[in-house]
Amino acid sequence: MRKLGDAHVRKLVTGFATALERGDADALVALLTEDVTWSMPPMAHWYSGLEAVADFALQVPMTRCPSWRTLPTSANGQPAVAFYLGADPTGPHLAWSITVFALRGEHIAEIVTFLGPDHFPLLALPASV
Repeated sequence: MRKLGDAHVRKLVTGFATALERGDADALVALLTEDVTWSMPPMAHWYSGLEAVADFALQVPMTRCPSWRTLPTSANGQPAVAFYLGADPTGPHLAWSITVFALRGEHIAEIVTFLGPDHFPLLALPASV
């Protein structure tokens, strides 16, 4: 991350969040390595490879969640984004998940999503936006 610099790391995190908010699969894929993985502990779901991760993103977060808001953050020194879910774009958005990234080169190589609002106070994040 030091080689990339803070500005590029922020660009990756913001790009990921924006791609999910807009349902832009092409923008999402452009940020990922070919062998990217996405896990959601403690759930058993685990996606490996660009195609599997993109398919998951298209089927679940991009199509089944009506409205997202995000806040860039960090967790254990790694770049992360806090996701807030709302019923519609104008209403309140409640704490949903913290997604942490591992980078390789200039791309995201690993995505780990921690579901649930219990993680937000640990990072001093608001419960809603």
